[in-house]
Formats: sequence, C-alpha cells, structure tokens
Amino acid sequence: MTGQQLLYFINVARLHSFTKAARACFVSQTAISRQISALEAEVGVTLLERDTAHVQLTLAGEHFYQRMDLLTKQIEQAVLETQAIAREQAAHLTLGIPSIMEQHIAAPLLRRYHELYPEVQLNAVSGSRQELLRQLVDGSIDLLVALDFDLSIPEGLDTQVLQRDHATWLLPRFHPLSGQEKITPQQLQGETLILTQEDHQSNSEELLRQYYAQLGLKNNPTLHTKNLHELFMLTSAGVGIGLLPSASSEWLRPDLCNVEIDGAQWQFQFLLISRREQSRANVRAMFQLAEEV
Repeated sequence: MTGQQLLYFINVARLHSFTKAARACFVSQTAISRQISALEAEVGVTLLERDTAHVQLTLAGEHFYQRMDLLTKQIEQAVLETQAIAREQAAHLTLGIPSIMEQHIAAPLLRRYHELYPEVQLNAVSGSRQELLRQLVDGSIDLLVALDFDLSIPEGLDTQVLQRDHATWLLPRFHPLSGQEKITPQQLQGETLILTQEDHQSNSEELLRQYYAQLGLKNNPTLHTKNLHELFMLTSAGVGIGLLPSASSEWLRPDLCNVEIDGAQWQFQFLLISRREQSRANVRAMFQLAEEV
C-alpha cells in the first residue's frame, strides 16, 4: 500500500469519478484505475462499485475511506507542525554564557555571526558553568561558552577552543604591588587569598587551593566567595587578592588590576561547546565561524 494509491482512492471517493480524480491528480484515468485495483487486491476487498456512469463506495470502501481520509489529514497536519518547529528552531540559538569573562570572549564571535546570519535570533542565559553544562546536555540550550578550568566535559559533547589564557593576580589599584609587571608568590606571603566557587558540584575551590599550594602559599589565610561580583567587591575593598585570566585586563573595573604571576603558570582555555548529535545548520555555522575568528 502506497501513499499514491491512497491519494488516488480518496480523490475518487470524494469526486465519485475516475475522470475528475485523474484531472485533480494530473494523471491519466488508466493510471488511477490501475493503482486502485492494486490497492483493492492488497486490502483483499472491493472498495468501489463501478459502472459506466457512476462510482460508488462499497460498505467496506466507505469505512476504509473515512479512516484513510482522517489519517491523511493527520499526516498533513503533522507535516505542517514539523515544518513550523523546524523553522522556529532554525531561527533561534540559545547560548549559555556564565559570566563577564565568557561574555568578553564570546562578543567578537557573536558579533560576526550576527553580521553573517541576521535572521537568526541569538538568546543568552547565565548561570554557573556546571549548571549551564547540565542544560546543554539535556537540550535546554544549544551552545555553551565557558572557561574550562573546573569543567569536566562529558561524552557526547564537541568543543572548539576560542582562546587560550593563563592566570594572573587580581589586586586593588591601591595595593603596594599593583604597579609591578610581575609579582612572585614570596611577595604575597601572609596575604588573604580569595577562593571562588559558584556551584556546589564544582571543584574550583579545590583547584585554586592546589594552585596556591604549588606557588608555596598553602598556609596563607583564605576567604570564600560564590561569584565574580563578590570577588571583585572584596578585592576592591582590600580584604584579599584573587586570580583571573590575563584577558580580564580589557574589562576589569577601574579600581582593580591584574598582574602577571612570576611563578608556576596555570593555563586554561575558553571553549565553545555543543552536543555532538546537534545537526542544526546554525550550530554547525557557529562552530565553523569559531575556527575562523
């Protein structure tokens, strides 16, 4: 049983005429008659009573027509709804951008993407890196731009490096060492170190402790914060010092500065991340553009 056979049968049943049905389907009457005969042979019953003047549905044919007519309407509606969903998806991209750090890194990419694809609506959501990574995995967002230092990338995700960076000291402008080109860990013995952890499932605080220990600062006092806003506020007040990527110098508040670390370097990357099975053309285009930018 084919869709073509059903189409021919429904048209004959509606129009009560092979000739009119042939015109409506833009085929010959012989072709329609042959296909309906094949349909009746497959179903195993006579669906139409034919004579030289009229075409009538049999009782079984009437039942078959009602069911098939409803089915084809449902299929047509399903096709329309599917196309509408595809159009809506094609015109939207939702990106997870956790903080001002990722906003700064993503800006040139998004600006160029919008220039090339102005018809695509770009939406951004914020949150912790771990929470946005979970949203990416479950399909709530399409892409994630994130610093990788405390991320464990699950299987099934693709990544593209947007920028490589390294850690620097974060100091208030009035700090006596803020004007130096580099600061050694020994110069910061006894300073309060600020540890930031945005998500309880993150291991960022432990990673920071390990790095400070590597620098020989494991005995320094520490202070805990939950986000960059708290980090900036406490550093600006002179309560402690922290760490930020070197690229932060381009967007830091005027009362803060970052200084290179004269010691063991901590390297990390800003990544563009998507689901591997993501086949949408807009997502692929963003990845391709990231390679160029």
